[in-house]
Amino acid sequence: MTINLFDAGIKFLLVIIFGIVSLKLKIVDFTGFLASLLVGGAIFIFGGWKWFVLILTFHIVAGLSTKYKYEEKRQKGVAEEKKGARAWQNVLANGSAAAFLAVVNGFIINDVLFAGYLGAVSTAIADTLATEIGLLSPKQPRSIVNLSKEVLSGTSGGVSLLGEIASILSAGLIGLLTYIIAAQNWNLQTALIISVVSGFFGSTFDSLLGATVQARYKCKVCGKNIEKKFHCEKHAIHLKGYSWIDNNMVNLLAVTFGSGVGILVFHLI
Repeated sequence: MTINLFDAGIKFLLVIIFGIVSLKLKIVDFTGFLASLLVGGAIFIFGGWKWFVLILTFHIVAGLSTKYKYEEKRQKGVAEEKKGARAWQNVLANGSAAAFLAVVNGFIINDVLFAGYLGAVSTAIADTLATEIGLLSPKQPRSIVNLSKEVLSGTSGGVSLLGEIASILSAGLIGLLTYIIAAQNWNLQTALIISVVSGFFGSTFDSLLGATVQARYKCKVCGKNIEKKFHCEKHAIHLKGYSWIDNNMVNLLAVTFGSGVGILVFHLI
């Protein structure tokens, strides 16, 4: 692949502009802004504008869903920190697999790579919407490993009907958009099957990891069960899971898994 430096420069400038808007709207913090330049720039330059539209759609929808009824989530104690502004870890966790596939596609153009890309983006948006909309469910979520057991809202591995509906619809949105912009000249059925199936299984895999191997802690000060090593400016007590598997690692593994599902489904249909 021969990169046109002028074309690449224009694309990267557009990514910077979108990044600045995201920073101003507090969708990302400054570290997230820098990470988004890396992810977005790689996808736009190597994948092209159609690939970029899909990841941009995820970015916008995810940001809006995080801020949707933020105060209600905050009062429940389950809202994202910093008013929902995502840091670099979250941006890379959700976007690095997609960026990698876009770069490879720049040198080896293949429908299989796009299927993996579609699976990654669909998983990222499905998982985010399942969480952010699911947190607003009037009913208590249930454990993904024991559906008869209710868990506290915001608990890793908790699922709700509202969250699952939001997950499937958001993945379907990515499939529909893929068809509309003719990203790969696939028919609507192909685009929807790959996006919805990979998004569903990818987000479900995220929930399974969250319920089984993700690290959980208890704050020494307030006694709250949390997912981070520090709370109330103190080291928290490790309760279960592997300390190196935090929420961002779970997201990375789930998006990578969803990418693999996208490739598998592409071969099966």
